[in-house]
Amino acid sequence: MNRTTVLRQILLAPPTLRASIFSPIVRHPPTTRRYAGVQSITQPSFWSNLVPKPLRKTARAAKKPKSREWNPATFFICIFLLIGSMSIQMIALRNEYATFSRRADAKIGLLREVMEKIRNGEDIDVEGLLGTGNAKKEREWEEVLQEIELEDQAWEKSQTPKPTQNPKLSAGDTSENPSKMETVQNSKSERSNAPRGFY
Repeated sequence: MNRTTVLRQILLAPPTLRASIFSPIVRHPPTTRRYAGVQSITQPSFWSNLVPKPLRKTARAAKKPKSREWNPATFFICIFLLIGSMSIQMIALRNEYATFSRRADAKIGLLREVMEKIRNGEDIDVEGLLGTGNAKKEREWEEVLQEIELEDQAWEKSQTPKPTQNPKLSAGDTSENPSKMETVQNSKSERSNAPRGFY
């Protein structure tokens, strides 16, 4: 029989007959474990897959990294970082001192104003102006007074001359050579009058 005639007869046959001729062949997969695709925690690949890919030790890590030479810009970067941080600290210190002096000047100005009014004989409420009874204002006054006292103490410490003992100059040497004593006194007078640690 000719192939085309067989095909034509099959196509003209009723559908039930066609289904029996071309019944699908059912192939059963080979019997395997139910969870064969799931890794066991005992397998090393399970644990290596938990590590992110950039952190895994692979063949790339086995290669020795190229030794890099010293970058000349590193020194300047470090120096500029240090200078920048110091300048930021100086700006912060300057701002802190400016706020302190503004607060102190405002409180001192208020005290002067109250004292002027009292000298002029005006009847004023001193406690009300200075904030007596108000815990917040009293705390502010205490802070300002403490800061002023600390600044005065630092100023006084910088003003008092520190006794320096020069082994070359003893009591007998000063009577014989007064010019040495004058040079020591001149060097003391040339020091700054600012408190220590201020700018």
